[in-house]
Parts: sequence; C-alpha cells; structure tokens
Amino acid sequence: MKTGAGLLTMSVLPTAAREMTVQDIALNLPPYLQNPAQDGMTVMWHTADPSYSWVEYGVSTNESDLQTARAVEHGIVSANITRHKVRLTGLVAETKYYYRICSRKVIKYQAYSKELGPTEHSPFYSFTTFGDAPKDFTCLIFTDLHNNVSLYDKLMDRVGEKGFNFDFAVFNGDIFEDPATDNQVLTLIARYNNRADASNKPVIYLRGNHEIRGAYAMQLPAFFDLPEDETYFAFTFGDTRFVFLDNGEDKNDSSAEYFGLVDFDGFRQRETEWLQHEITSTAFTSAYRKVLIHHIPLYGYSNNFDPGFFPCKDLWDPIFRSTPFDVDITGHLHSFSFKVKNVALNPFPQAVGGGPTEANGRVMILTKRGDALTLRSMDCNGNIQTFPIYSENVTLTGITLSGGMLEPAFDPQVTTYKILVTSQICSLSLSGTPSSTSAVVTGTIKNKPCTVGETISLKVVSEDGTEKIYRFTVTYSNVRNATVSDNIYIYPNPVRQGSMICADLNRSYDRLTVKILNTAGQTVRRYIRSGQRIRIPATVPAGVYFLAFDSNEMKSETKFKIIIT
Repeated sequence: MKTGAGLLTMSVLPTAAREMTVQDIALNLPPYLQNPAQDGMTVMWHTADPSYSWVEYGVSTNESDLQTARAVEHGIVSANITRHKVRLTGLVAETKYYYRICSRKVIKYQAYSKELGPTEHSPFYSFTTFGDAPKDFTCLIFTDLHNNVSLYDKLMDRVGEKGFNFDFAVFNGDIFEDPATDNQVLTLIARYNNRADASNKPVIYLRGNHEIRGAYAMQLPAFFDLPEDETYFAFTFGDTRFVFLDNGEDKNDSSAEYFGLVDFDGFRQRETEWLQHEITSTAFTSAYRKVLIHHIPLYGYSNNFDPGFFPCKDLWDPIFRSTPFDVDITGHLHSFSFKVKNVALNPFPQAVGGGPTEANGRVMILTKRGDALTLRSMDCNGNIQTFPIYSENVTLTGITLSGGMLEPAFDPQVTTYKILVTSQICSLSLSGTPSSTSAVVTGTIKNKPCTVGETISLKVVSEDGTEKIYRFTVTYSNVRNATVSDNIYIYPNPVRQGSMICADLNRSYDRLTVKILNTAGQTVRRYIRSGQRIRIPATVPAGVYFLAFDSNEMKSETKFKIIIT
C-alpha cells in the first residue's frame, strides 16, 4: 500500500512560526485520521478561514521532541486553503504518537505580498501505528446510514453502554445519500467523526452506490486520503489483512439515469486486476486472518433494480473460490442477515448490514481475540446477535455418532450436516467435544429414537455467552445393504466380488490400517488409508470375511463381518 497521498511531501517549518502567539484554532472540521499504515498516517481537517497549516508530532508532547510535517503540492506549500491534508511518514510500526494541528490564518495572499496571522493550534491527540505482529482488535462497521445521524447516534450510544472499546471504524457505503453540497458533506463527516473519535482512531470511508450519485459525487473523495488515489485498497492490522472493494453502481452503465456519464465496466476491470495482485501479495498470503469489506453483496442477492446484472460476482467469484477470506461484510439491502459458508454458494461467511431506520439499523462489531474471530450485530435497543466465525471457546473439535453416518465429514467451521440412516425410524447417539473446557455443549442424545427428517442440534455456549449451533438432519440413505457400528458405516454388505467396499467413519484418521481377514483370522489383504471416507477393493474369492480397522488413534482394533458374493 502506498504510504503517501497524492503529491504530499514533508518539509521543515520555519522556526519563526513557533514564536508567534499561541491561540486556539478555529475549525469547521476537527482533525481526523486517514490511510493508516505501519509507517504512516494522514491527518485531515478543515479550518474556518483560509490558512497555512501544518502538523507537529512526536512520541511525546515535549516541545523539543516534536517534528513538523506540512503538505507541498507541485512545489507549492499548501496555504490559503480551508481543507488540509498532511501525511506523516517514516513512522515506527506499533508506536504511539502524539500530534496537534497548527495554523496561521491567511490575511493577505497576493502575488508579491502575503500576510499571516498568529499561530493557532489544537490540543494534542494521539494514535498508534499499525503493525504486522499478532494483535487483537475491535472495529465498528456501519452501512446504509443514508444521512440518518440520529440513528447513528443511537447506535453509538449503545456501543458506549456495552463497553465496546474499538480500534477503528469503517463506514461501508451509502453513508452519504446522494451528496449535494460541500456544507452537507462537511456537517455529516463532522458528526460521524466526532462519535467515532476520529482524531485518535482511524476512520475508513468506503463508497456505496449512493455516494456515486448527487451533484457533489466528484468532490466527495477530496474529504479522504485514498491509498493509491483509488476507492479500493487494503491494509494490515496486526496479523489480519483487510481488503476493501468498490462495487460501483447497481445498474449497468447504459441505464438512462446515468446519462452516459459513468464507466464502471472499465473501473471494475482495473479493480479486478488490482485484486488479483493483492491476493498474491506477501502482505495478504502471510496474514493469519483475512477480512473482505464492500457494499453490495455478491451472494444471495437478487438485483431488483437491474435483473440479471451481477458484474462483480461475474468478475470476483472465480477469484474468491480459491481465496481464503474468513468473512465478507457487506450492506446495500437495508436488512441484516448472516449466511454461513456455502448457504448461498458463498465460499466464506457473508454478513449484510442493516438499514437507515431505527427498526433495521445495525452496527456490526468485528472482534479478534487470539485465534477467535467474532462478528456481532447490535440494534438501537442494544440487542446483540453473535456469530462466531472462528472461536476457541465455542467450536466443536469433534463429534461422536452411533447409529448413522455423518455427511459431510466433520469440519469445526461447518455447522450443517446430514446423519444418513438406513431405516425411517432409528436409534441415534450424538455428542460433541468443545474446544474449550469452559464451554458447555447442550443437545446431546443417547440411544434416542429418531425419525427421518428430524433435526438434532448441538449448541456450544462459552463463558461469555457466545453461542454456536451445529445442526444434524436425519436423512434416509439409499444404500440398503449396510452395516453400522459406533464408529464405522460399511456398505454395501453383501458386496459383489471385484467392486468396492465403502467405509465411512465419523472422523478422519491418519494412516489407518485396513485388513481383510478370512474366518481363520488370517490376513488376506492389507491396505493403508487416510481420511474419513475410504474405499477398499473386494478382490478376494467369494465367501465370508472380516474387515478389520486399526490405528494408533483407535482404542482397539474394530472388526466387521462382510460377505463377498
């Protein structure tokens, strides 16, 4: 990620400027942090009057330790302006810095005569640079506020009441509804930034389809420091990589309402090229967790505005199929939902944010603690839904099943399964082992009469109340000839000579020894297999045999009587 913004450069401020009388600075928009990186941070603000401004910063507030940065564009020091953007570079990763903004009002700015007022400055603020060492975080994610600052305030009130201490905030599109004027945007950003503590914590603003519309759409990006001057970018926080994408408009470029004044087809092509480069970068591949954030969802979305128009899915789905994102956070639909992996052909869990009304408004809270990654959705009343994406405390490491066969093979992150049985009424036992001894598993059954179509749920509850539910639906198997034990499901049995003996286990094994024994107990065939679902060729004469399984992971050798015809 580019550490600079545009053509901003560093320069030393003349000493005389510090000797001026110090006064409070008059601001229309207090300082806010943009474009965070391991070695840099951008500070932006708006003065009430045209001014010459700079930033003083250091690892302490001691005057003698402060360095100075100012913006220089095309050789001209930025002055006689109200919108200020200064990039601090050469910073040390994971280091706390203090800064204040300083300004001198421009009284006269002529070709051969300039007059500046006394130095004014803000209080000291602080921030900590990002790093790539493993680190916990909490970030707030808002979407589809549509200028509703009252809703935003209510959500932020709940954030404070619940004690969520966040590291940064993300505004994921349609935060500004069809921006029309400089003053409208200025007022909204000031309100959003104030509650998000943007002077001390980075704020990330992403573009949705409504930011693209309106008379002020072209001017809006000037309020932000966009890495590489693009509305799609990425950064690393600790050992987590955040990738932010821009879907563009929700209708095709030829739609009448665009009047031929958009080219998102070309924009998305360039963005896709960037995405392909990003997912092969060292920063991405070396990250432990990977978070994807964009406005319009790709999966489970019916585009009623332009039916059949899914350009981002067409371009990005083939990439995402082989890209290990942990979660995809979106918006646009004005109603919160969470889809676990593969529910809507989504290759990773997908969250859709709330809407601009109190009934549908939501703030999403993404938290990483150690290996655990958890997404919460909170409404205006403080009601919280919790979705463990990866959790040390609310995940099953394994299940024990008897009376049926599990499909698919057990995976701690997969929560929906079938239990294949050979009759409409059966007796099942099912239990799970949690990854933490402090977690409680409910729903365990033992020798319980079950019927086809019935769903059994195992709920894992952590000490902090976080829950995860695994669901098992009893399903009739079309394999009629089978043998079922506590651990292994053998079919078909009898089996035709020369065909395959199938064995499905309720867990995966490494180097499982499988033997075909004759009735005298002698080994006539021996195989080494790994996995949960294995196949053994029935290449012995017709007769009665035993199929034996042995592994260091088994308590004892398990045998089954099989008939080969």
